[in-house]
Amino acid sequence: MPNYFCVNGKIVLAKNAKLQVTDLGLLRGYGIFDFLKVENGIPLFIEDHMTRFQNSAKEMGLKLGYSVEELKVLVMKLIAKNEFKNGGMKIILTGGYSADGYLPAKESNMIILLNHFKVPSKKIFAKGVKLMLHEHFRHSAVVKTTNYIEPIRMANDLKKAGATDVLYYWDGKISESSRSNFFIVKKDKTIVTPTTHVLKGITRKRVMTLAKEHYKVVEKDITVRDLKNATEAFLSSTTKGTLPVVQIDDIKIGNGKPGKVSPHLNELLKKQAKNYKRNFK
Repeated sequence: MPNYFCVNGKIVLAKNAKLQVTDLGLLRGYGIFDFLKVENGIPLFIEDHMTRFQNSAKEMGLKLGYSVEELKVLVMKLIAKNEFKNGGMKIILTGGYSADGYLPAKESNMIILLNHFKVPSKKIFAKGVKLMLHEHFRHSAVVKTTNYIEPIRMANDLKKAGATDVLYYWDGKISESSRSNFFIVKKDKTIVTPTTHVLKGITRKRVMTLAKEHYKVVEKDITVRDLKNATEAFLSSTTKGTLPVVQIDDIKIGNGKPGKVSPHLNELLKKQAKNYKRNFK
């Protein structure tokens, strides 16, 4: 574990990183976060992530007294202090020390953490994953909140089903996974991704931009019936890149094996990240 974290703009020893118990993040679960990958000491696409973080704070009525550039400086200082090369960075903004235990305080609390994590193995990419349909939608889906109650409470159900994650749907329309965006590929190679009750992920945006150079890309509602006619499906996220989905409940996607589109897009994502690192300032 890294030796240092950042709390309200100050870099402190991890063991001394503390918030008071009256923080609204603890009392009411009121907070936002963003997460990005660090490769060779470089926070990938940090500008996009910090812009989204700012937008999330505004949407939730939380005070964030830092510009994108100031946040970037703090992150780089923390990475340097820890001599951190590869892993993840999470930035969290809470409702602060609430006077009435209900409404956000005038001052929010901000924490920046560095951590190591495991990416899906080559075997998992080659085999693909199974998802479990779950009728639910995230409130304030456009905001990356700290509320993950639904998928966490379903952990045992997922394990029993042999599923990696849930796939949310509502009113017959697919939205997203608990930690990833979702795509299907049609028989004509058109890539489709939902728009309703969806977090506009940074990797989702990158996938769509890159894919448009090779495929037709459409943003529109996906129904459960559409899953049965898809030739491929995949998830996108910071940690997964594009991860093939081969089964959803008892629905086999295509021939039940990863197709060619998802791996192709994953390679394009890697090349884009490589270029970003080369030009990072």
